[in-house]
Amino acid sequence: MIVRKVLIAACAAALTTSPAWAHGRGDHPTPPARSHKCMPHKVAYVAAGTLVSQTLVQDAATADARASKPTYSGDVTIDVAKTNRAAKGDRRTTKTYTLDHARVVLGLDDQNGDGRVDLTDLAAGDRAKVIGKVTKLSRRCDQTGFTPQLTIKKLVVHAPKATA
Repeated sequence: MIVRKVLIAACAAALTTSPAWAHGRGDHPTPPARSHKCMPHKVAYVAAGTLVSQTLVQDAATADARASKPTYSGDVTIDVAKTNRAAKGDRRTTKTYTLDHARVVLGLDDQNGDGRVDLTDLAAGDRAKVIGKVTKLSRRCDQTGFTPQLTIKKLVVHAPKATA
């Protein structure tokens, strides 16, 4: 009975300690050459404002009428009014965004009377929002030779707000 109590106490003590090898701290001969914090990572990019112009075309792979989620490519110029932190440099500017196989959400009514809502219903002055990702380095890392890559995945367009 005493041996059993001693074994139980020893097991409990072994479970409560955390040796260095369990956390991967004891056997590394050298630290990593580069910190993972200085590797480029993607952050959300959102910019919204007024549509100035667009040259979008539907991608050939999704031009089939049965395609449930068509994608579009081309350029969209927006007079940017609001942004998130990653896009703050674009605030209060007119910026041209390049879309490559991006989704386009049209929250409009049929403007030209052809019975469907499509790119021909877009007009200057509509509200537009681009959503995507931009690569970023931590500001404490060496920025030499790094250029951020912007990828727009979605364009959302709504009619202008009604004036009161």
